[in-house]
Amino acid sequence: MIKLIARLVVRNLIKQRLYTLLNIAGLTLGLLVFFTILIYVRHQYSFDQFNEQSDRIYRLTSATKERIAAIVPYTWGHQMRNEIAEIANVASFQNITIALTVKQGDDVFAQHGFLGVDSTFLDLFDFPTVSGNKEGFLKSPNKMLITPQTAEKYFGSDNPIGKTLQVNLWGTFVTYEIEGVVDCPSNSHIQFQFLIPIQWVRRHFFAPTAFASWTSHFCHTYFVMSKDFDPVKLRVDMKNFLERHGGESLRDKYTPDVQALEDIYLKSDLRFDFQPRGNHQHVLILLAVAFGIMAMAVINFVNISSAKSLKAVKETSLRKILGSSKRQIFLQFVMESILLTLISTFLAIVGLVLILPDFNLIAGTEFFWLELLTVSNLLLALGMAILIGAFSAIYPALILSSFKPVSILSSRSGDQLKSGWSRKILVVIQFTLAVLLLIATGVIYHQVSFMTTKNLGFDKDQILVLNGARVVAADAGKMELFRSAVTKYEGIQSVTANSSFPGDIESHWSARYLPEGWPADENMALWTIYTDHEFVKTFDLELMKGRDFNRDIGSDTLGLLVNEAAIRHLSGMDPTWLEAPLGKRLVHSGGTKGKVIGVLWDFHFETLKEQLNPLVIQIGLQNAFSIQVKVRAENISDQVAAIGAIWKELFPEIPFDYTFLDQRLAQHFDADKKLGQLLQIVTALSIIIAALGLFGLATFMVYQKSKEMSIRKVIGASEKQLIRLLAWDFLKLILIANLIAIPVGYMVMDQWLDGFAFRTHMPLLVFLLAVGFSLFIASVSVGQQAFKTATQNPVDVLAEQ
Repeated sequence: MIKLIARLVVRNLIKQRLYTLLNIAGLTLGLLVFFTILIYVRHQYSFDQFNEQSDRIYRLTSATKERIAAIVPYTWGHQMRNEIAEIANVASFQNITIALTVKQGDDVFAQHGFLGVDSTFLDLFDFPTVSGNKEGFLKSPNKMLITPQTAEKYFGSDNPIGKTLQVNLWGTFVTYEIEGVVDCPSNSHIQFQFLIPIQWVRRHFFAPTAFASWTSHFCHTYFVMSKDFDPVKLRVDMKNFLERHGGESLRDKYTPDVQALEDIYLKSDLRFDFQPRGNHQHVLILLAVAFGIMAMAVINFVNISSAKSLKAVKETSLRKILGSSKRQIFLQFVMESILLTLISTFLAIVGLVLILPDFNLIAGTEFFWLELLTVSNLLLALGMAILIGAFSAIYPALILSSFKPVSILSSRSGDQLKSGWSRKILVVIQFTLAVLLLIATGVIYHQVSFMTTKNLGFDKDQILVLNGARVVAADAGKMELFRSAVTKYEGIQSVTANSSFPGDIESHWSARYLPEGWPADENMALWTIYTDHEFVKTFDLELMKGRDFNRDIGSDTLGLLVNEAAIRHLSGMDPTWLEAPLGKRLVHSGGTKGKVIGVLWDFHFETLKEQLNPLVIQIGLQNAFSIQVKVRAENISDQVAAIGAIWKELFPEIPFDYTFLDQRLAQHFDADKKLGQLLQIVTALSIIIAALGLFGLATFMVYQKSKEMSIRKVIGASEKQLIRLLAWDFLKLILIANLIAIPVGYMVMDQWLDGFAFRTHMPLLVFLLAVGFSLFIASVSVGQQAFKTATQNPVDVLAEQ
C-alpha cells in the first residue's frame, strides 16, 4: 500500500508542477530565513557559555546618583573576597582601551587589546589554551599570554613560546616573554589580544595611587559565587563592607551590586562596559521575525496545498468510490507534504551554505559551514521538516478525506470547500506579518538616517584621531613640539590633545566636584575632559556665554568650560548657576579649585542613545591619551602623509596610527545598521512568500467563482467589472491586514525608538508606503488570475459541468 501511495504522490507532484514549484519555493525561502536567523540568535545567546562556571560568575558593579558603572576600584574585589563568605573566588583586571606601542626588534606597532589581569584570571574564565603550561600562566610579572592571531602577526608560523616583545606602558618599555597562547572566542564579551600581569600595569600606571584608592573606578572585577547565594544578603554585606573601610560617606556614595555573567553581553547597559555589546531587543526582534517568516511560509504552504488539492477533488472522489479508505487518502496527503518539506529543507541548507559569506559580512559573524552542518543540527532540521510537513498536511488532508464523493461529483468544486474562511484568515495573518516587517524596516532605516545626519553640535569632518599617542599627548613639551611642526604645513588647521573626545565612549572620564559653598556631602560626579587650549577650536564648539581658554592668561590652567546640561544640573540645587554661571567655582576631588570661564552650547560628546549629560572641560595634558588633528578637505591624503612623516621624524619609536573621527562615530550605529540590513533582506523575502500564498488562494477562489463569473458575463457584465469584483475579494483581506498591522507596528516600533535618547518621529510616509506596497503586491498577485477568468469563454467554463 505504501508503495502505491508513494507512486501516486510522485505522479501528482509532477502533474501539478506549477503548484509544486510554488510550494517548494515559498517553503525554501521561509526555512532559509528561519535557519539563518536561528543560527545568529543562538550565537548571541551563547556568549560566555564556554566558561564552565558561567552560571556562578558575576560582575561587581557600582552605582552612584549619576550612573551605574561596570568598573569599580581595584581595592574592592580581593578585600570583599576575604570578608564576604559567599564569594568563592575573584579576579580583577584593567581593560586598557588605548593603543599601546609594541616593539619587536626595530619594528613598532600601535596595538589595542591589552588586559592587565590578576593571576586568578584564568581560574574564573576558561579561555582555551592553545600552547604552553596553563598551571604556570600569569604567575610571573615579566611574562605574557597572546592569542593565536597575535602570535601569527608577530611570529608567523614559528613557535612564540619563549620569544619576547616590548610594550610601552605609559612611557616605560617593559620586556615580556611569551609563556603561552590562549584563544579568545568570538562569543566572549571580554575580548583581548594580550594578557599581561597587573603588577607591571600597577607599577607604571599613569596614576599609581589609583590602585590603593577606594573611590577611583577603573577595574573590572568578577566573582565566583557560592551556589544558591542570597543576592539581597550580598548587597547588605557589600554596603556594610564599604562602611567598614570608608565610613558613612563611602557607603552613601556608592551602591555595589553584582550582575550575572550570562546577562552581560546582551542585557547590560552599564557605563564603561566592554564594546561592542549585543542588543537583547534586536535579538528578540529577529527571533520574532524568524517565527513570523516561518508562519508565513507554512500558511503559504497550506494555502497552495488547498488550491492544488482542488484540482484532484474528482480523482479523490473516484478513488473513495473504488474502495480507498480515509486513512489511505490522509496518508497520501501527509506523505506528499513531508516530501515537499524535505526537498525544501535540503534546498534551504544548500542556500544557507551559499549565502553564509554574505551573511557573515552583514551580521559581523564568523560562521563556517562545517561547524553548522553538525549531526545534531541536521537531525534538528530533519525533524523540523517532518513536523512542518505533517502539520501543513492536516488541514487539506482532513477536508479531502472526509467529504462525500457524491456531492463532489455532482458539482464543479465541492460545496464543502466553498467558504474558504480559514484560508482567508491565514492570508490576513500572512500579510499582517509582511506589513509589520515593512513598517519595522522603514522605521529603523529612518532612525539610522536621523542619527547619521543629525547635527551633533561639533565638527566631525576631516579630523584625524592619532591612536597610541599617550606618550606624546601627556607630555607638554613633546606635544608642543609636534603641534609646532605640524601646523607649519599648509592645510593643517589645528591640533589638540585630550583624555577623551566626542564619540570616544570607551575613554570618557568622570570626576567628583563640589560647587563652592555647598555641603561636602553634595559633591557629584560629572563627565570631565582634560585637554589643552585648542580643543574648542579643533571641534568648532560654540560658546553660549563667556570665552574659550587663552594661552596668554596663566590662570586659565584652572579655568573651566561647562556645557548647558551642567548648568541645568547645578541650578537644580542653586538657581544662581542658571542666572550667572560665569565666575562660579567647582572644587575638584583632588583639591584644586576651578573657575567657570565659559558655557558651551550642548554637543553630543556621547552617542545619540545617551542623554546630554553634564560636562566639565579643563586644562590637564597630564591626563591626555589621544591627539586629534584638524585638516582641510582638499588633498587629505597629502596632509595625512605629511603628518605621518613629521611624526616618524619626531617620534620614531611610536607608531603613526590613525582613524578618521567620522568613521569612528559611524561605528556607533553599526548594530542598528546591521539590523536594518537584515530586515530589508528578510522583508523582501517575506513579500515574495506572501505573494506566493496569495497566488495560491487566488487560484483556489477564482477557480471556484469561474462558473459564477461566466454567468455574469453572459447576462452582460463587462470584463472590467468582473476583474474588479474578483480583485475586491482579495483587496479586502489586505486592507484588513493593514488595519491590524499599522497599530501593532506603531506600538512596537515606538517602543524600539524609546531606546534612543534622541529619536526621530514616527514617519507617516513609512506607514503609507507599507499600505501602498502591500496593495500593489496583492494586485499583481491576483491580477493575472482575475484577468484570465474574466476573459475566458463562458461556454468553455459552463461546458465543464
